[in-house]
Amino acid sequence: MSETGSIEESVREIIADVLGADPADIPADQALAALGWDSMNSMEALVRLEKQFSVDLDLRSFHAAYTVTDMVALVEKF
Repeated sequence: MSETGSIEESVREIIADVLGADPADIPADQALAALGWDSMNSMEALVRLEKQFSVDLDLRSFHAAYTVTDMVALVEKF
């Protein structure tokens, strides 16, 4: 598995856990808002992603990330 694939898997698992869903039910390009994503979910995920990947994500950029794919790209930037 490529590094991007591994990052995507980890991001998907964190997002699924925050939403209380199965990672298999979170398509990479699905808008998270359609799955019930809200600002509290976003803050919890931000903290967990920063810890998991030892990065300091820009809050504005993070809130503009609407899908797992967007979040993977953001993590990879840092």
